[in-house]
Amino acid sequence: MRNKTIYFIHSPSATLGRSSLQRGVFPYALTEKYILNLQHDVAQLGGDWNVVADDTESDITMLIARAPDLLVCAPGLRYQFYHRGFDKHRIVWLDVMEYTSADAKPVIKRILELESTDL
Repeated sequence: MRNKTIYFIHSPSATLGRSSLQRGVFPYALTEKYILNLQHDVAQLGGDWNVVADDTESDITMLIARAPDLLVCAPGLRYQFYHRGFDKHRIVWLDVMEYTSADAKPVIKRILELESTDL
């Protein structure tokens, strides 16, 4: 069985007129907190999932080339993250409360759905 990867997208895709220094609405400390909590909850499932922070600057072409099994997006990215070409059923859009409280339930639910359909 191969290790499955979850990429956590925390900054908007690059667009004309947006500064490359703009890294999203929330501080990176919240991203780290969410990733640690998600990795802990995924490990309790006993699966072979690995959670990593996006290092592609939200470049969907690079993300598709890496073949992630799931993308998790921070709040506010639904209309600021270009995701054409990626299976929309493999994207989890977090809301503010889920993200700030590090609630991994929506992601765990999607993992369970994906694992049940992959059987």
